[in-house]
Amino acid sequence: MNKRAFTAAGLSIVTALLASCGGTPDPAMIASERQAKSTEILNERKQKGALIMARFIYPGWLGPIRCSGRIRLRKLVDGTPDKVAAPQDLGTAFRWLLPDQAKPAVVKSNFLNGIPDAKDYERSFTPIAPGTYVVTYASCQISDPNGTSTLEAGGDHDGLFSYISALEGASRITIGEGQIVDAGYFRVQGTKTHPVVVGAETSAAEREVMKEVIPGAYPSITFKKFGE
Repeated sequence: MNKRAFTAAGLSIVTALLASCGGTPDPAMIASERQAKSTEILNERKQKGALIMARFIYPGWLGPIRCSGRIRLRKLVDGTPDKVAAPQDLGTAFRWLLPDQAKPAVVKSNFLNGIPDAKDYERSFTPIAPGTYVVTYASCQISDPNGTSTLEAGGDHDGLFSYISALEGASRITIGEGQIVDAGYFRVQGTKTHPVVVGAETSAAEREVMKEVIPGAYPSITFKKFGE
């Protein structure tokens, strides 16, 4: 292949890729995927009897930011965390609207924005057994120009100096039989040695996005916050 032909072929490939990324999606295909993911969410509830999803938020200097994290839950037994049974680890949602972010005119997800799609919601809901739980550990990672920082709260982390104790504040949440719980925004404030959980319900804009992208599952979702 000569240089001109090679260049033309390369341009054709780039053009095709750009067209596939920026082209208009097939509405029927989108609707089909949204319905399929809704059905998957409803079916996943059967694994342990309920589902839960939460968003980890970090109060940055310029406003709240998304924090990719993990929340460890333990059932309450006689008012204290169960130290015998295995904990429930909850990986928090990755892509979602910030509390003050408005719903976009066109709901379209990509790597550069935080707009969730049906796949994001299906991945974010975690099977969980019904019951009342408390948070005993939480961690999240924040990336900035200087690298990645890990924030931790609580001592229930399987390490050498691990200990089990409920975090203060709004660390309790109750999951009912058959519920699909959207637990809203999870935040930890205070100090490393004295962390306090703060909970908040999912914004109206996020709920509108959920209603659009997982229409089959949306009516079955219970919106709560940590502390309830």
